[in-house]
Amino acid sequence: SIPSFHAGLVAFGLLYAPISELTGLLMNYLSRKFEYQADDYAKNTYEASPLITALKKLSKNSLSNLTPHPAYAFMHYSHPTLLQRVKNLLKA
Repeated sequence: SIPSFHAGLVAFGLLYAPISELTGLLMNYLSRKFEYQADDYAKNTYEASPLITALKKLSKNSLSNLTPHPAYAFMHYSHPTLLQRVKNLLKA
């Protein structure tokens, strides 16, 4: 007998879930890395203070969590936290 499509779909979902978590972690890491590069480009091209002001306004308007748990931020955030970005922008 031929396995049902629905059974195959369920099996695929069960097998893909752990892979999806790992690729999600990798994608979040790369996204944060690229965000730091973009911030550095903005700082080197113009200056950091207007970007810091804009980031603060965005965080305030979207009610961002300023101090998420580091493990939660690592697992779920595709961008660095506001404090991480400001710290990066202010370093020489």
